[in-house]
Amino acid sequence: MCDEENRNKWNKFLEIGNSINKVTGKELKPRLAKYALRMSDQLIDNDFILNLPTNERQLYETLLPKITEYLDGNTDIIQAAVKDHFLIQHCKAGLDESLFDITFSPKKSGIQTGFTCDVNNGVQSVRYYIKTHQYGPTEDNVKSIKPPDTKELFVYKLLNHIGIGPQAHFIIPFHGTKTIYIATKDCHLVLLSNLTKDTANNNALLQLDLISRILCLHDCATNSSNCGQVGDTAMIVDFRIEKQSWGYIKADILDKFYEGNSEFHYSGLMATAVKAPHAVKMDIIKKSLQEWKLLESIEWAESDINGLLKRFGDKMRFEDDLQQYVKDIKATIDILMKC
Repeated sequence: MCDEENRNKWNKFLEIGNSINKVTGKELKPRLAKYALRMSDQLIDNDFILNLPTNERQLYETLLPKITEYLDGNTDIIQAAVKDHFLIQHCKAGLDESLFDITFSPKKSGIQTGFTCDVNNGVQSVRYYIKTHQYGPTEDNVKSIKPPDTKELFVYKLLNHIGIGPQAHFIIPFHGTKTIYIATKDCHLVLLSNLTKDTANNNALLQLDLISRILCLHDCATNSSNCGQVGDTAMIVDFRIEKQSWGYIKADILDKFYEGNSEFHYSGLMATAVKAPHAVKMDIIKKSLQEWKLLESIEWAESDINGLLKRFGDKMRFEDDLQQYVKDIKATIDILMKC
């Protein structure tokens, strides 16, 4: 490709990069971003970007993330990132690349952009549920409202480690600066909404209530589509961390847990479960703390997220008050351990 053609593509890239935030219409912005990204790829292939003067190279590195953030909710971008992630996992396991297959289908619920995908390694197929992080792209907002919150990622890892959350993968698109895709493995959950008084395990429901209070989780045990049971075990697949202006310590956690409903306004099976006697709830606290090994599990999950930050901190933007959150939930656990 001649220099003039490269320069024309470069000028068009600059034009889009400098004006895309002023364009009206949620469908037009992703279309322009996709066009600009395609030109960027061509310019890279032609070694044009590599040979730019320093000031223009810096301008390119500034404009590229401003353009690509409008693609974070794009179907092709999400599916390509997810496919690449699981293909890498497949090859790392020493499996033949030709055996790998992945299929996508629309997500059935929730406001966050996402899909269901089935990953086949030639022997078995595993289902994952893909979504963007909280405040990531939605149908109404083509780019993330806020960057990923390290607390959300930490809670996914912690819940899985203590046995009441699915395995979670955090997938960052190659151009990513502000969005993470979260893939949770199908755990054959029976939703709280599908449990009956005969199939519900009250101890599991009380554990849902307890961990929600410890971790300041909302839209969890109060949302019958975000939790339930796997067998007799409590399971949480989605949640929202309630913003606390005064910190995350629950100094009154014992009173609130013994009281039952209070801040969560439970109904149905959860409302019945939290009416359990004081002695039963005290036993749940002791058994849960012993079973979950929470302090050790918190250390492990925090270390895992700190590793993620170290790998991608220069590329990605995060909301990060994880250190304060961990300090506060440890203080809450200390209160429980003294009961």
